[in-house]
Parts: sequence; C-alpha cells; structure tokens
Amino acid sequence: MFGTRNKTVTSRPPAESRTAIVVIVLISSLAFLLFQARKDALDNLLLHQARLAIQLAAAESGADTSNGVTLVDDGERGSSGLPAGIAAWPAQRTVAVPLASGCAGSPVCHEFVSAQDQDTKGRFVIRHGALFASLRGSKVAVMTSAPLSALAAGLFGRIAMDIAAVFFLACLLLLVRESRLSDYSVHRLLDASPIPLLLIDAQGQIEFANRQALDLFLDDPPRAPGRLQEALRQEGPLFSWLISEQDTGGAIETSEFETSRNAGSRRHLLVSRQSLAVRSKRMIIASVADITVRHEAESALVKAKNAAEALERMKSESLAMMSHELRTPVNGVLGLAQLLVQYELPDGAAQIVRRMIQAGKTLAVIINDIVDLALLEVRHIRLERRRFDLREVITGAATLASAAAAEKGLAVRVSALAPLPSAVFGDPARLQQIVINLVSNGIKFTEAGHIEVKTDVAARIDASIEIVIDVTDTGIGIAPEVIPRLFRPFSQAETGHEKRFEGTGLGLAISKGLAEAMGGSISVRSTVGLGSTFSVRLPFELAQREESAAKPAPASRVLIVDDVALNRDVVSELLRAEGCDVTTAGSGQDALDILKTQRFDLILMDIRMPVMDGLTTTAAIRSSREPNRHTGPILGLTANPLPTDRPIYLLRGIDGIIEKPVEVDTLRSALRQATLPTQTVAIEEPERIERLRQKLGQNRTLRIVAAFEQTAADALEGIATGCARAGLDAVAENAHRLAGAASNVGFEQLADAAADLEQIARTASATEVADAALTVVTIYRDVQRYVRVLLSSAAAEPENR
Repeated sequence: MFGTRNKTVTSRPPAESRTAIVVIVLISSLAFLLFQARKDALDNLLLHQARLAIQLAAAESGADTSNGVTLVDDGERGSSGLPAGIAAWPAQRTVAVPLASGCAGSPVCHEFVSAQDQDTKGRFVIRHGALFASLRGSKVAVMTSAPLSALAAGLFGRIAMDIAAVFFLACLLLLVRESRLSDYSVHRLLDASPIPLLLIDAQGQIEFANRQALDLFLDDPPRAPGRLQEALRQEGPLFSWLISEQDTGGAIETSEFETSRNAGSRRHLLVSRQSLAVRSKRMIIASVADITVRHEAESALVKAKNAAEALERMKSESLAMMSHELRTPVNGVLGLAQLLVQYELPDGAAQIVRRMIQAGKTLAVIINDIVDLALLEVRHIRLERRRFDLREVITGAATLASAAAAEKGLAVRVSALAPLPSAVFGDPARLQQIVINLVSNGIKFTEAGHIEVKTDVAARIDASIEIVIDVTDTGIGIAPEVIPRLFRPFSQAETGHEKRFEGTGLGLAISKGLAEAMGGSISVRSTVGLGSTFSVRLPFELAQREESAAKPAPASRVLIVDDVALNRDVVSELLRAEGCDVTTAGSGQDALDILKTQRFDLILMDIRMPVMDGLTTTAAIRSSREPNRHTGPILGLTANPLPTDRPIYLLRGIDGIIEKPVEVDTLRSALRQATLPTQTVAIEEPERIERLRQKLGQNRTLRIVAAFEQTAADALEGIATGCARAGLDAVAENAHRLAGAASNVGFEQLADAAADLEQIARTASATEVADAALTVVTIYRDVQRYVRVLLSSAAAEPENR
C-alpha cells in the first residue's frame, strides 16, 4: 500500500534505497528542526513587524489620538483600537502615542516612558528582558512590548515531539542498516519523520511516500501513492524539476515552488532533492518544507511598505501644496515692504514699514520651520555640499542671532579652543541655522549674563574633521524631567497658561534633525538657575585651499517667468535695484515667444504654472535648435524644493533652485553664478564605438548609437519620474536598462553609475536614491552632448558606404 511501480505494488524497497532513505531521514530531520525553529521565529518577527507598520499607518490616517495615548493591544483583554489583521502575541501591549505630547503621565504607557524617544524603525530588539519595537510617523509613534517567550508561542510541543521522533530514528538506524526490521517497521519509521519524504524514479514513478507527503499534497482520502503521483504531475514545474536530469555529482539541490492545493488556495514549498544510483538505476530522494507562512509574512511586509510609501508620498504632496500656498503671498508682502522702505518716507511711516518687514520675516521663519520639520519627518531634507569657511559661518551666525541680545543687555561671545580649518565641504546654510537656533534659544531664556559659543576640534582623521560647538547661557536652566522631551516638536521647557517666553518650540527639534541629517548629534546639560549648555558634534570633509579669483561682473539681462503678477513685480524690482535689465513673462508659452527674438544671461523659471509648467517650458527651451537659442543657466523658482525632485529638474534642464520667498542675497549670488563659464566634462569616444565602426561600418554604428540615445532617454525619464513619485522599483528597473545600454556602447562611467543606482534603489531611502540618480543624470548630460555632436557631424557628412 506504500509504493507503486509500473502499476504493481512492491513488497519491499531495495536494500540500498532503504538504507539511503533512513540516513537522509536522520540528517534531514535534525537539520529541519534547527531550520524550522529559526524560520518560525523569524516569520513570527516579520509578521509582527508588518503588523506594527500597519498599526502606524492606521494611527496616522484614521485613528484619533488628539485625546492622548491610545491602547492598541492589551495583554489581558486582547487587541482593540487599531486592528492590524494579524493576531497579537500573548501578554503583548501596544500603544499609539502622539508625538506632540508623548506619554504625558498617561498610566496606559507607563512602561514605555523611558523608551518613548527610541525609534527602532519597526525592528524588534531585546530591552529589559522583553521584546520591544517602535515606529515613528509624522504625528504618532507606535510602541509594543512582549515577553521573549512570545517567539516560541506554539512551538515547544511540536519541537518536543520532533526531537523524540529523531531520537527514535537514531536508535533504530543500526537495525535498519542490518535489515533486521520488517518493511512495516521501516515504513512506520519513515512516517515518523517530521518532514515529507518522496522516493521517485527517473520516469516519475513514486516508489515511496511517507504520511507527511501524502497529507501535504492530498486533501481527501484515500491518500495513496497513485493519487499522489497524479497530484504531482498536475504541478508541472515542480514535477519536471524533480525528475530532470542534471549532473550535480550527487549534491543536494534546493528550489522554491508555488503550488495550488485546491481552488483559491496557494502554497509555497521549499523542495530539496538528491539523485542516487540504486542497482544501476537512477532514483531521486526529495524532502519538502511548507514555507507558506514565510511568504505570507513577506507579503504582509510588502503591503505595509507600500502603505508607508503611499503615506509618505501623500505627506510630500501636501507639503508641496502647503509650501506653495503659504510662501507665495509671504514672498509678495515681504518683497513689497523691502522695496517700500527704500523710498523717502515720513518717520512714522518708515517705522511702520520696518515693523512690517520684521513681522514678515518672523512669519517667514515660522513657515520655514514648519516646512523644515515636515521635510525632516519624511526624510526629504536637502543638504548641499559647498566649500565654505567654518569660522566665518559660525561667527556670522552668532552675530545674526545676537541682535535680540542687545535689547536685553546680554553679550554674545564666540571663542575657539582649537583653530578651525577655513576650508571644508558641507552645508553652510544648515550649520548657520543650527547655531542661530541655539543662540536664539539661549537669549530667549536668559535675563542677565551672556551667551557664549565655543568651538573645538573633536577629531581629525585623514581628509575629515569633527568639530564641537558648545552654546552656553546663564539663563534659567532646564529641569531634569523636561530634558527627555526637549527636542520634540512643539515642546517647550515652560508650559502653562502664563508663559513668559514666546516661540513655537520647533527650533530645538529642527536643530536635532539637521544635526543628525548631517551625520552628527546634539545633546544638552543644564542646572536649574545656573544655565544650560547645548553641544553639537558635526563631521565635515576638509578642502584644499585654492587661489582666489577675480569675481566676474553679474548678469545684466534676466527673464522672469511666473504666472503670479505679484511675484513677477517683486523679483523684477529687486533685480532692477541691482542694475539688471528685466523682462517678464506670465506663462511658459509667453517665455518661448520672447526667446525667439531676445537673448538673456539668466532665466528665472517658476516651477508650478498652469497649462505649461516650468519643467515643460525648460525642456522646450533646451531642445530648441534655433541658432540664437538660450544656452545659459535656468534657475527654478519654487516654494518646495524636495530632494526627490532634483533629478527630474536637472533632466529637464534646470541648473539650480531659488527658494521662495526670494531674498536679495540669493539673487545677487545667482546673478554672479550666471556669468561663470559652464564647466562640462569632455567625453572621449569609447573604444567599443571605434571597434563597432571597424566591424560594422559608420552607418550601422551610428544607428546603434542613436538607438542607445533613445533607450537612455527613456530610462532616464523613468528614473527621474520614479524618484519624484517614490517609485523605487521603477527606478531600479530603469537603472538596470540604462546600465546595460551604456555598457553595450562603451560608456563605462555611466554604466557603473547606473548599476550603483540600481543597487541603492533596492535597499536605500528615497533621498539616497535621489542623490544617486542626480549623479547618473549629470553623467548622462555629458554623454548626451557627445552623442548629439557625433550624430550631427555624421549627418552633415556624405553618407559612407
């Protein structure tokens, strides 16, 4: 009843096969126990990581946490609140905590108070002898805790039975090898294996199948080898792989298969096989493991990841709209006030205008803080890499922030414990923002005394340096219980209805986020009544000192393209005050018409415009073949320059971005940069193109190069669009296409950069992918110039035959 061969029932498997089967059973069972226990524990963790991500998405989008902490899972009463579709562990507790208030003394999350600032990115860690995981969103953090025994829930009983079965097999192995057991005993022995086992000949006839194999593939009785053979033949890929002839030297092969047990039921199997020669006949021994649970966990993770990406994209789009709607009118009001103050006004009116400017700048700072905080939360903060003087930036930032100190009779001092290098690479604007925030915070909470900014060198390794900036005040100090929540958004040391100090509570949270984005850290030590010291550690790359060159004269002819008349007027007046000849256009089509007859040193292009937006207009300008076409810089004007949009900006021909509201200093810098000579990389003809020309001739080679240009253009479009829409799978797929196409024609630098982008797109964050994509687009633009010159020059020559 246990085996069929050529439609007859065999009474006994061959001695060699019996011995081989028992050996395989023993080794496979031991290995399977270790593999299964580890796999089940990992599957358990993966499922609950996905569960935590789903709970966060539900808390962010639908749950009402305005009233405080929400209890999601209760170890005694089960799950409630925010369902995740996956059962909770026994004794598991999960809470959703608003970031704005934290636990705030809530008894629901008293056990999480010490870990509420810890973000494990959804991964489980062991904390205080228990499993712990946390995941932070834009406004809610979800934290969960469960005993370590949760990993082995439901496993102990099965593992104990499996160990007993393996021990029984080991005791009987010697007797089996000496053929002292009956066939019935051998079959009972094999049926005791915890894994399904099959013995098949090269024609696909089943010689033996244990009970676990029959139960795995057959739903209804009778569970006979004949029916099992029919079931296996219906699983074409699995059956073909089992009996396929491959010379593996007797090695064990493993592969995964998706099967259908019945309508609507799909399973995933991990199958191992080994080919043996039994009495000069080829036989296959196979073992099967059902890994459907693991695939379900992976599927749940993918769904959670997609939900998180969709939520992040929704945040980005909302942020873009909010920035545009808020910054555009502020830009107009502040710009007009700056122009009005230049006129001769009565003292009273001049004082009112100056207060308007001050109030406008304060409003702009608040809006910028909110936008920066949102960018940090969705990990879209943009860091520049420029050469600058550390001492100059830090001293300048302290000076800018010290204006309010004079009104309170305070002194702001800057000192250095060790000389700082004058030339480093980094983001000077973000460093300045951190110093200004910390100094302003010290001034706000200090009534008498001083604020001191001390700088020191913490480490210097090869071409990099780590500096320490200590900002010390003699103010009111910070209570110890307040320090843990000090760097949270909208959190302040002073609370209550009778607040003496103004502010939104965003400065320290933004400073912490910026420091961490720059690869550094921020900490605080304080004594109530004596003052506080905020310490920032930041790494920078050292730069070699260069000879200073004479600054060129600024650009004089500027075209402004913006659909909002107020924006055009403000920027135009600011530029005219700098001595520029300004022309304006209210739409993209108007700009194209103007460029047919006039030439400009610089174009300022609004990104968001109706009908024909700034990217479409810029692409039309760059693709023009008119003799007097604009080849100079085009700078985008936008209130929301997300890092993930930079690749598509560069691909369309935007050379840089000016953020709204537009500042005079930013315009001056743009005018000078516009007159600098454009630096392009000279691309030498790849050796492969020359070899193709020798083998295929000029015409065929040019057709291959033209095909490459089209393929590369399509791939770059997919990469840039994927970055802007957070479609990282599309970025990886198009980077793979680009790498292959570039390699085929010999552009190795482009091929290597695209291959690196493919790997980054499969593992890294959206911002890191955008940075790598920006490198690819930059290299591609140089390659594209060479290709177009090659094709144009060939088209002008007589056709070679």
